[in-house]
Amino acid sequence: MSSSSAPGGRRASLFVRSDLPAPSQKRCTAIERELQELVCRGVLDDTETVEWEKRVPLQGPCNGTERDLYNDFAEWAREAGVCLAPFFDTRLCYSSETGEKRRELVMPAVCLAVYEDDKLVQVAPFADAGRTESVEGCIAGLAETGSLPDTGSTTVSTV
Repeated sequence: MSSSSAPGGRRASLFVRSDLPAPSQKRCTAIERELQELVCRGVLDDTETVEWEKRVPLQGPCNGTERDLYNDFAEWAREAGVCLAPFFDTRLCYSSETGEKRRELVMPAVCLAVYEDDKLVQVAPFADAGRTESVEGCIAGLAETGSLPDTGSTTVSTV
């Protein structure tokens, strides 16, 4: 995990799968550079990159924070009137630990969450009435206007 350090304000968390192929790793590096540029320009106060699992079980023990993050993201999406599918998906998967099939939440390869004063105010990617907002599109909007796209959303406290 890499991070700049500024308390409060507007911060961005970039979530990436730990098992990305080389082309996707290059994409992540480019996104990290763009986010750091936004910090340098004062659009963001902080940025971090966090690795997450490709998939996590929907029920039972889970070592990471992916399910909690997804629940926060899903609450934001409901309030904003947008959809996280198909970027977050559930699938019937084989568990190498138990040898059984189980429903798992499949995380996107790259996801961006923007917080203002520790409140979740934006998630990308998302879908809205036939259009999609990509991580790169969200960053481009921030770079261009210094503000987030209007989704009609309210903020969700993650504290």
